[in-house]
Amino acid sequence: MDDCVATFHEDIVKEILLRCPVKSLLRFKCACKNWYALIKIPKFFQQHLKKNCRPLQVLIYNNGDIDDDSCPMTLISKENFHTFLGMKYLIGYVDGLFLMYGEINSVISCALWNPATRGVRPLHLLAPIIDDSPNFGLGIDRLSNDYKVVYFLDYAATVYSCRGTHGEFSKNCRFRQTTPI
Repeated sequence: MDDCVATFHEDIVKEILLRCPVKSLLRFKCACKNWYALIKIPKFFQQHLKKNCRPLQVLIYNNGDIDDDSCPMTLISKENFHTFLGMKYLIGYVDGLFLMYGEINSVISCALWNPATRGVRPLHLLAPIIDDSPNFGLGIDRLSNDYKVVYFLDYAATVYSCRGTHGEFSKNCRFRQTTPI
């Protein structure tokens, strides 16, 4: 069996892996060091996204009025359920990564959720969220291949990177309002 795997050309292995679902890729990272290295390359991730573009399927169940605190929106997932409890609002998504916010233990919090990997990353925001409907945005910086969360407060913005860095824009920033066509 090892001889058979060893004789596969690298391009063939890459093409096969590009067609696999994310769950399988996560398992295949343990198969061998070469596959692990290939799967971890950002370019491979981008190619996998392009090949596997299909409508997102997320099951959200609301068992009552969304404004009623006793009936929060529930994301159907047993993994990391405590993080989702109280996450009432879906702010947006990019490449299958979702940004949500809500109240957890009387504190308004945010979290990033990747349903494909079942990973949840609570965001530790430096600026306190003081509004019931904060202004957040989620996007990707194509130059650095990094997902960014932007939090706007009083004409200032704080940018949080998924790689762990953050930066602030001063209150002198100008924001241009665009109107949809």
